[in-house]
Amino acid sequence: MTPRTPALVAALAALALGTAHGQTCIEPHYRWSEKVDTSFATNPPTAVDVSDILTWTPRTITAKDECAPRIGRERNVYAVTAFVRRIKLHETDGDWHVEITEEEYTPAPASCIIVEIPAPAYGNIYRQARDQLAGLVDTTHLAANGDLDVPVEVTFTGAAFDGYHQKQSSMGKHASQHGRCNSSLSALWELHPIYDVTAQVGP
Repeated sequence: MTPRTPALVAALAALALGTAHGQTCIEPHYRWSEKVDTSFATNPPTAVDVSDILTWTPRTITAKDECAPRIGRERNVYAVTAFVRRIKLHETDGDWHVEITEEEYTPAPASCIIVEIPAPAYGNIYRQARDQLAGLVDTTHLAANGDLDVPVEVTFTGAAFDGYHQKQSSMGKHASQHGRCNSSLSALWELHPIYDVTAQVGP
């Protein structure tokens, strides 16, 4: 090895590191790889209420963090029993977008959260979850906006996800109106993706 070799190796390593850091994140949608991740599907779920989720502190990520990995609470799986109030079957990203509330008829914008079931193309577990939901809720007779005439209580199991549905303005941070459940900063957390949908058990 010549005296120059260590310096050359160090220079090449620095160049490679700089190139890696400079690479542009490529995702079809915001944090898409995390949204369709099936690796947490076998984790035991923790029971949680919608009212609990509404108190969770959002992550300190921004709209630029489109490839941010899951950390903290996002690596946990939760089971929430709640009433299905609205189902949107034709979102641009292919997800089934479901709005749920803890109580049957509370005003949705102030008390709902969103759970999402990705397209079956991303895993058979999502096909199964959609079939389970369709077996409990008649998805063929929804109102034009996706509302259910009579809310149905079911249990959704999935990974927590902070979708960063907020914007920054001169007035401070505010919700970006990604669905009526994100009308306030307290409703930024979702369960996304959903791995299992079952009928509510017990009283």
